[in-house]
Amino acid sequence: MALYRVLVFTADGCPHCHALCEDLRRRHVRFLEINLSREPYRMSELRAYSWEHRLPVTIDHERVSIGFLGGSSTFAELGLERVDAGSCR
Repeated sequence: MALYRVLVFTADGCPHCHALCEDLRRRHVRFLEINLSREPYRMSELRAYSWEHRLPVTIDHERVSIGFLGGSSTFAELGLERVDAGSCR
């Protein structure tokens, strides 16, 4: 498996997530996308970096960035609030 220095947490229906991934692809940045709509069990990985309830979240080495070009989507808007509530157990 290739080592990715950039992780991007996204979800289905998030326009900011889509725009960020398109921008990274356009600039030929290697990244690993973790889609929480499709892999909700990975919410705990996101929680290791941030407790924000917004996406996208980009992890680049030790730097954590939330949103893209000033925009972000809330977990509630994306239907992820129930998934996140279960991650504390």
